[in-house]
Amino acid sequence: MAKLVSVVVIGGSHAGLAVSQKLLRQTARAKITLINPSDEYYFNIAAPRFLVKPKSLPPSRYLYSIPDAFRDYPADRFTFIKGLVTEIDYATKSVSVTLAMNSAGATTTPPTAASFGFDYLVIASGSTTPATLGQAGVRLPFKPTAFEDTRKAIHEAQEKLSAAQRILIGGGGPLGVEIAGELAEAAGPKKVTVVSRTSVLLEGATAPVQRTALSLLHRRNVDVLTGVTVVDAVYEAHTQTWTVKLSTGRTYTVDAYIATTGTIPNNAFIPKSFLNAQGWVNVDKELRVLDNGVSRSDTYAIGDITSYPYRLLSRVPLQGETVAANIVGAIEQKGQVATYSAKAQKKMMVVPVGQSTGTGHLGDWTLFGCLVWFFKGKDFLTYKGPKFLLGQSS
Repeated sequence: MAKLVSVVVIGGSHAGLAVSQKLLRQTARAKITLINPSDEYYFNIAAPRFLVKPKSLPPSRYLYSIPDAFRDYPADRFTFIKGLVTEIDYATKSVSVTLAMNSAGATTTPPTAASFGFDYLVIASGSTTPATLGQAGVRLPFKPTAFEDTRKAIHEAQEKLSAAQRILIGGGGPLGVEIAGELAEAAGPKKVTVVSRTSVLLEGATAPVQRTALSLLHRRNVDVLTGVTVVDAVYEAHTQTWTVKLSTGRTYTVDAYIATTGTIPNNAFIPKSFLNAQGWVNVDKELRVLDNGVSRSDTYAIGDITSYPYRLLSRVPLQGETVAANIVGAIEQKGQVATYSAKAQKKMMVVPVGQSTGTGHLGDWTLFGCLVWFFKGKDFLTYKGPKFLLGQSS
């Protein structure tokens, strides 16, 4: 039997799972090594709902075992490594990994190191946020982080938001509007204020959607300040409150300051020659990584980490299909090339505002509140979690 081709996938979230599952289904000649800091797939899309309303969704709806999702494949076809990639070495065609304590290959209590060779590499390391890292405002796990006990982080965030009565949200984008809508409906008296840098909510959305978002928040007694930025936010430990200074000169004292802006690429291990000025990975139309402007035949990038704008979950399936098709084509020498076009996918925004309504658009079509509820608001897309886990969403 011919030697299996080694494909290393860095990142076990939506994008990394998509390409891993598709490769395993499309060719029997590849051995997939999936590397991720956590052995759980975190369906973070639903975070605004379960962080604010813990009883609305059980953890089984947004946390899934990654190894279990691949249990039907033999060991010579798939390996999961719980660890953090620290370096890519093209001289040896390998990646260096700091292993978690209970990962395969980790034999000591402190984290240890290992390396894994590859013929093809897929970078799907994604992104994080200042709030996730605790760099701005209350630490909220909008994204997974390295070696974090995700369940513990979620529980701590739920406790903080439950106890808070005065809340200021920095950012009027989809995440800011969604979490404001959830907080306005949460148990207990809460005074919620949203601060938007732009003159409208949901920048980039159509005008009717922007107006609807503002109206829905006002109806829920949420104060909205537009054309205003947060200049500084300081946590006062002795009072357990936040002092938030705005660009207008006004200062708010609140129980929780939630920062919903800012996206940070998970790129510490990625060669600088792959990155644009903002730190995202440059790719060509085949999703091959550009190394100083030249396409690499052995390395692909997919998902949030790429330089494509509009980092939307809806774009992951097609990207996964593109990368899988190109790697399979190379392995089996089919000579066919798949290409990806972000412009070919309609721009979509679906924003629940509370449990029963919301706003959004698909292309130029405005979505009524009942449609937003049906497609996302009723359970924040958690019904799609298992499909993304198995790389079956489209």
